[in-house]
Amino acid sequence: MMNRRSLLGLLASTPLLAARANAQAYPTKPIHIVVSVTAGGSIDTIARSYGEALSQALGQSVVIENKPGANGNIAAAAVARAAPDGYTLLATGGSTLNLNPFLYASLPFDPVKSFAPVALTARTNFILVVHPKLGVDTVEAFIALAKAKPKTLNYGSAGSGSLIQIASELFNTTVGIETNHVPYKGLAPAVNDLLAGQIDYMFDSATTMSHIQAGRLKALAVIGPNRLPALPDVKTLAEYGIQGVDAASGWHGLFAPAGTPPEIVSKLNAALQPILASEAIKARIISLGAEPAFSTPEQLGQILADDLVRLGPIVKRTGARLE
Repeated sequence: MMNRRSLLGLLASTPLLAARANAQAYPTKPIHIVVSVTAGGSIDTIARSYGEALSQALGQSVVIENKPGANGNIAAAAVARAAPDGYTLLATGGSTLNLNPFLYASLPFDPVKSFAPVALTARTNFILVVHPKLGVDTVEAFIALAKAKPKTLNYGSAGSGSLIQIASELFNTTVGIETNHVPYKGLAPAVNDLLAGQIDYMFDSATTMSHIQAGRLKALAVIGPNRLPALPDVKTLAEYGIQGVDAASGWHGLFAPAGTPPEIVSKLNAALQPILASEAIKARIISLGAEPAFSTPEQLGQILADDLVRLGPIVKRTGARLE
């Protein structure tokens, strides 16, 4: 007959054994990827691309749910509250987790403690793009124009406190110009106004790529640290002698709620690796003006931790705050 100590040990181990069994069987039902932006943006498009392939790899449907708003806070909070079973994941740009802690007085989640990193899915490299009406073809000419007409040029962003605003203000401070910020509710309306000449320039992550290639907008430089595969002839700001702005380069990542079994996180990461390395997905990411990327969960966690140290002083310098 089993003694009391053995019985207690068995009872204590039962939840752990059940969790391991569930992790080994995962997935047994559809997986929901909550995207922090509206449909159509690069984060959404890339998530849909690897989500479709992930569905085939894991043998379960992958459902994309867009929950935009509050710089990604709505989506992040929803995933932070979800059961840590691998069936609800967060696809977001880094700014939701590495900028929002410095922009908001409080958040409904902790950027580190509320999530289990799964994988880096892309890197972003902002493009300095201008309307042709400015008549400038180089970064030097653009800076000279802005200095000759202080506080007259207008730039757009995806919203107050967005990484695009941070990148723009960091650039302004670095080169010594003063321009006006026009915040929009997302990139699409900002790009529309740039095309119409209602604003003069912006740092864009990918949305203007087709317009640049069609000659409707002009790309002057990319933030870096590398040139974009889709625009190999466009130099980085560092190549123009402008250092430090690449601190505002970004990334896309996939996260699970904190407490998700490591076996499930590892299974997702392992399934994503060949998907993100495939030529079809890499070509799709490049066409959107982003850069193919991948990481282990541990590497993504370290990237986020480093960003939280690096970006805090930059946000403070810009004075950006959100309610």
